[in-house]
Amino acid sequence: MKQFLLILKNDWLILRRGKALKIVVTLAVAAGLYSLFYGKTVIDRQRETISTLQKDEQTRLDSLEAWVKLDTSIAGNKAKWETATSAYEVNVPEGYRYAIYAPSDITPLSIGMRDLFPYYQDVWGRAIYRQIFQQEIANPQKLAVGHFDWAFVVIFILPLLLIVLSYSLLSSEKEQGTYSLLRAQPVSLRQIVLAKLSLRAALMVGFLAFISLLSVFVLGINFSKNGGLWLRFFGVALVYGLFWLAVIFAVVSFQKSSAYNALTLLAVWIVLIVVLPAFTQQWLTVSQPIDRSVFENLVRDEYSIVRPDSVVLKDYYARHPDRYFPKDTAKRDPELRGYYARNELVDLTLGPLVQQYEAQVQQREATVETLNWLLPAVNVQELFNGLANTSTAAHRDYLHQIKAFHSRWNDFFLPKTFRNERLTTSDYALFPKWKFQPLNQHFSVTMGLLKLLLPAGLLLGLGWIKLR
Repeated sequence: MKQFLLILKNDWLILRRGKALKIVVTLAVAAGLYSLFYGKTVIDRQRETISTLQKDEQTRLDSLEAWVKLDTSIAGNKAKWETATSAYEVNVPEGYRYAIYAPSDITPLSIGMRDLFPYYQDVWGRAIYRQIFQQEIANPQKLAVGHFDWAFVVIFILPLLLIVLSYSLLSSEKEQGTYSLLRAQPVSLRQIVLAKLSLRAALMVGFLAFISLLSVFVLGINFSKNGGLWLRFFGVALVYGLFWLAVIFAVVSFQKSSAYNALTLLAVWIVLIVVLPAFTQQWLTVSQPIDRSVFENLVRDEYSIVRPDSVVLKDYYARHPDRYFPKDTAKRDPELRGYYARNELVDLTLGPLVQQYEAQVQQREATVETLNWLLPAVNVQELFNGLANTSTAAHRDYLHQIKAFHSRWNDFFLPKTFRNERLTTSDYALFPKWKFQPLNQHFSVTMGLLKLLLPAGLLLGLGWIKLR
């Protein structure tokens, strides 16, 4: 143990005197700090948008509620009162609510899919699939580049920093002529390599702990509420770093030259982080194609199909007998019963197609989850996105919550519309309210960590054998 600590101390003195450690630490800290402020800037911008939408919603609904109390004997108030008391006007064009996909304190650490998928949706009375499949205009080049968040630093940059510090931890002794002197000491080759690698591991843990602790203050993380998520996020980053230390240990154990180690480790980095994920994406595109153009075309073209009101309403009343009033058959201005029946028919037509599309997406996700044994970068990215609630699965759940809220919203307004009933002030207090239920509080990282720890153990075993 004494010799182990002595090697550790001497290696630290050598690292501290060299330029490599100073450069690596400077770059690492700069990248970590930038990633925190970058993620905070992106999510703060989204929070500002959300705040604006919420203020707009509150202003609209408050104005409508005030119009209900207007004196209709005044000519200018009549139109406003009719709008505010019309279940259709409030349900469709005027009183819609926003379904907000609010970010958590952890979200800036891994922005994930929040730049690709919408994080808010106006929900009103028309067909739900004509709402949630609308997309805003975005710059495709910017979406392809991605974000420089903390997840990016851990996944892409941390392995490079470890490689720079560790590729020559044994070969440098041979190249400098000190290997024979080192081997003359009463220590094994394994102890020498492990002592030096332990120093790199300590530096890595210190770096990850420093930036992670700093994120609590920079991002304003509520530790009492999201402390568990934060700890799991740090744990995933730590295990991922240990995986790369195991890779370095295995390569160094072959006792080749520094140039050979550097090229081999860079090749492994390129294959695991760039080549295999890109190849997997292309292979999945061919082997498990996903085509949403069919139902997207139907979303645009469904209303162009002409169906008489009598035909559409007959099936609608069979599904909703509580909304059929035989004595109330007079035409209305506007006539809205056929409109709502057509909206529901659109959703019923598109529902099976959307479910088929979601099943294809989930099948592809299951394939990727199986392949994650060979894709550590993809595995860690999915773990980070799952903890930050920015994954594809989280967005899919968000869409399901929107559909459920849309049903509650229509269930409140449609009976009043079919009864030709006016809204009152008391009705405004009963409007359904949106509340997003995040999934990440119970997100498990156990299997993802196992997919890192098991290969790391095999690599350590290989290195242990090679250094005998």
